[in-house]
Amino acid sequence: MNCRHASPRSSGIHSRRIGLLAACLALLITLGSSVDSRAQEKNGEPKPYAPHSVPFPTGAMYLRPDGSIYLTGNDLVQPLIEKLNELFVKTHPGFRFSLHMMSSAEAISGITSGKSAIGPIARDATFWDKEAFTSVFGYPPTDVQIGWDNTPDADHYPPGKFPPAVWVNVRNPISALDLDQVASIFTQGSPKGDITRWGQIAFHEANLGNNGGDYAKREIHVYLPTLRGLPIVSTTRFRFGGYPWTSRAEYLPSIEDVMNAVANDPFGIGLIGWFPIDEGWDRSVDLSQKVRLLPLSETPDGKISRGGPGDLYPLAGGIHLMVNRAPGKALDPWIREYVRLALSKEGQEIISSMTASDGFIALDPQRIPVELKKVE
Repeated sequence: MNCRHASPRSSGIHSRRIGLLAACLALLITLGSSVDSRAQEKNGEPKPYAPHSVPFPTGAMYLRPDGSIYLTGNDLVQPLIEKLNELFVKTHPGFRFSLHMMSSAEAISGITSGKSAIGPIARDATFWDKEAFTSVFGYPPTDVQIGWDNTPDADHYPPGKFPPAVWVNVRNPISALDLDQVASIFTQGSPKGDITRWGQIAFHEANLGNNGGDYAKREIHVYLPTLRGLPIVSTTRFRFGGYPWTSRAEYLPSIEDVMNAVANDPFGIGLIGWFPIDEGWDRSVDLSQKVRLLPLSETPDGKISRGGPGDLYPLAGGIHLMVNRAPGKALDPWIREYVRLALSKEGQEIISSMTASDGFIALDPQRIPVELKKVE
């Protein structure tokens, strides 16, 4: 029997083929894993929290004499921060926290002074908030959004405050607006043009109630609170593109006065920020018969929100964790770990569990990698 031995050349070709096949197989596995990872990131839930061991901070200004970590910020998110703290302590024995939750302004001043490790806020930070911090450090604060604070529905709002929304008279037949239309009503100079009469809005030519007025021919009466620098009103203007408020607006002393004006003006529209339940809001029963929250959508063909629990309203404020991170420098390991926890599956489930009680809404999973990158 003659045995034929492969030549060195053929053996080399065979080896190269095997190597090439192995490399292709490895590439396919890698690409498949990458595609699966992106698909899970795009369509799946946030990643489960896998605790990392982090050292307890020493010598930091935010450490209290009893050894606890001091956090100050917005009062509305205190129940959420308490739950996140509880989970963090459970997974990192030896950590303790002290809370002093009063306002979003304290959140910014706390991280600016260094007395607070993290500044939790329940609205978007204003230009003035960030500028105050930047004037001290020369760089802006790191702003990590972990959820939404959304409860403009008058039948469901957390104790103490009422998030920002657009309001109209109950006799107004308008069904909904998109944000571009709202911007064209409340500001001037937007690319889409100014809207000054109700007739400029499609499908709204109608007699209004029994007053006999021709709705399409009437001017839009815009009402705004005098305190235009209020954080919610200020950040809302930038949601509209940053254009100046319309010169046709009538400014009233308080947000309660804006609500009353809309309640008594069938052609009025009002934009308010946080609405306290005391003082003016004692008239909520009376006003509920005269005003209604205006449903909004982000885009002309987008989903319309009526502001109910879990129904994200386009003007809702974000829930943010403000931290001090110098450019090019790593964040304190435990703070980075805290943010990871808040953006994990467990952290987002905590936020979702508070939708019915507090109106909080978890982030879209697609947004989470963007926020995590801010602390990497």
